[in-house]
Amino acid sequence: MIYIFRGNVKRVLISLLTNPIFIIGYWIFGHELASICKYGRMNNNLYILLLSIVLLLSIILFTTIKMVKESEHKLKNLTNLKSWKYISIIIFVAITLLYGVNIYKSATNYGGKLAWYIERLKNERSVKFEHNNIYNYGLKGIFEDINKDHTLPQELYMVNNFSLKFNSDGTITSFDTFVYGKNEDGKEESYLITFDKNKSKNITLILNGYAGPTYNVDKLVEPLVKTVSIIPIKQKVSKWNENQYGLVYYGKRNWGYNTNEIINIDKDGKEYSPEVATSEIIGYTVSIFIPGKEKMITPARYNLIGDPNWSKPSTTQNQANSNEKKNELKNTKEQFYLSKEVGFKLNVTDKALGSTFYSLSKTMDGEKTWTVINNDPFSGTIGSASGLVFLDDKLGFLGAVNPSGNEGALYRTDDGGTSFKKVNFTPHKVKLDNGQSISPFDSPGMPYEEDGVFNLLIGQGSDGDYNGNSSALYQSKDKGQTWEYIKEVKNS
Repeated sequence: MIYIFRGNVKRVLISLLTNPIFIIGYWIFGHELASICKYGRMNNNLYILLLSIVLLLSIILFTTIKMVKESEHKLKNLTNLKSWKYISIIIFVAITLLYGVNIYKSATNYGGKLAWYIERLKNERSVKFEHNNIYNYGLKGIFEDINKDHTLPQELYMVNNFSLKFNSDGTITSFDTFVYGKNEDGKEESYLITFDKNKSKNITLILNGYAGPTYNVDKLVEPLVKTVSIIPIKQKVSKWNENQYGLVYYGKRNWGYNTNEIINIDKDGKEYSPEVATSEIIGYTVSIFIPGKEKMITPARYNLIGDPNWSKPSTTQNQANSNEKKNELKNTKEQFYLSKEVGFKLNVTDKALGSTFYSLSKTMDGEKTWTVINNDPFSGTIGSASGLVFLDDKLGFLGAVNPSGNEGALYRTDDGGTSFKKVNFTPHKVKLDNGQSISPFDSPGMPYEEDGVFNLLIGQGSDGDYNGNSSALYQSKDKGQTWEYIKEVKNS
């Protein structure tokens, strides 16, 4: 009986593999499945995929029934030709390998929608949002709800900012921030925290994103929570009589001598509006505003005073202010100044699954006004900005790093930031002691010019460990359009 069963199974398999209709159906199935894994276009591909599955199942069922009823004699048709038997098996294997490799690529290194789906399964968490009224609970309720399911580090730092919107009755409608810190074991943790009432009633947490941590005290989260708990938000917004309001916090800010809508508030809620500023106004600032009307109605900017660590600039800020007075320019990975008047700045426009999306603005009057010159300079690239530099008013470079921080990219503009093109490099391969060849250098820094030659160090990203995490030096003689590998450089 067992031998008869095995014999029938073998005959069914051979019959399927030599059936042209089955091969065509299998090819359609593989093509549609790989397309869904790569692009995620369910509406375009799902129905064809389902039809191909129905076709394959029908052929399998029909062939199985036929083989069970059929006698041992062989049918004289195309499926019994020896040459076709080999050809059909080769075609089946080729289809399997082709689309199997495509699906694998879509599932790894953020190569397709499947990789995003797997990433979400691994790192996305949903938290029930109960304390969703800012009048009643401030922002403390948000972190209390999160801590019920996921214990956050006690000391949290922001990557960029915290932004929130709420209705006139105090109901929070949306917020997002990207924070990081060290847990009790000293291990670094990061959290992309988002909420959109129109999409879900729960808070969404994305774990293990690449935060590029600096542990800058100017980006502490604690002053935000404490300040919001004291601000009379309901009383303030009731004077504006709008349906929706916003709250934003960038950490410690230097307002210079500008006193417009600056409100100092102590721990008892007593407000002090400086009429004349005799010194620069610096503090952790929480701004309340009307979305879309920021230019018409100036936001209310609250600084919590009374804590000497919060109401005075840090050592880093003192140095920065001193440098500014000496006409030195303040450049970071998200802003670059060619002069006191001309500067460029990346603005966060959206965040999703550990990635940040930006627009690029330019100022010609020393930050008095900013104009958006490019709504998507990275062309939708996933990850976050790793650098921004302009060598003149036309030629500039942008750096990006993927969410895991193990790989980056460089973009070049020669029209002042209106458009950017990705810079391509010939990977430098190195041979390990075991004979394996690898290309470890995949995270470009920012180019710099020396004696008319552009230089660029390409590092190894967060996962690099080759030769002490060394870098590769590339040079360009055509202003960064093409690059040539020069040598390996030890990191200091």
